[in-house]
Amino acid sequence: MRRLLFSDLKYGFLVWLLLGSANLSSFELKPSVAEYSATFKNGIPISGTANHTLVQLSHNIWRYQFNVDSFFADVNESVYFQWNNGRVVPITYHYKRTGWAVSNRKATLEFNWKEHTVLNDVQGIPWSMAIPDNAIDKLGYQLQIKLDLMEGKQDLVYHVADGGHLKEFHFSIQGEEIIQTELGEVFAVVVKKIRSESDKRDSTLWFAKQWDYLLVKLIQIESDGERYEINIKSTDVQ
Repeated sequence: MRRLLFSDLKYGFLVWLLLGSANLSSFELKPSVAEYSATFKNGIPISGTANHTLVQLSHNIWRYQFNVDSFFADVNESVYFQWNNGRVVPITYHYKRTGWAVSNRKATLEFNWKEHTVLNDVQGIPWSMAIPDNAIDKLGYQLQIKLDLMEGKQDLVYHVADGGHLKEFHFSIQGEEIIQTELGEVFAVVVKKIRSESDKRDSTLWFAKQWDYLLVKLIQIESDGERYEINIKSTDVQ
């Protein structure tokens, strides 16, 4: 199994500046690494790899990261957060996309919970907006779904700070099914995003019950028919 190195610890101190103390969740959050095959299809299928990593940087500071490497584009996405009584509380969110077939894009969101604001810096243009107590970033909510499923929650609604707007994402539990993976048969819970009128993307996610609801499959289909899919290849989750 391929292991990843973790060296960018420099953002851990931000929790000192932005958050006070918090209670730990009723269950333990565990570091994990998962690698996926990735397929992009917009006329011609293009293959790549993707990985999710969850790392504990200090007592209650974590980093959740998602990277995609492909022939035509690379995506690096991460969130530094505090683990607060079963909830992902984002500190800093980073997004970077580069490649010859896509437009380059960079974004950083800094969450200030004392002021209940988030500072957005997209393509070097900063602005601030107010956020509610339960706001989350657009990567952290994916981790929060897993954690909510572990807690047995059925109401999967998230207020996501994205692009200078606060968006409400609703997800519906579709049921359970056995899927075939490179690691063998997996018993998964199927979760589907409920599309709003303005939403141009269909998203379906599969979470493995035997691996603490690890994401094992994801399919996204854009309104123009472009399809993106990832499937689990390896994991260190027991």
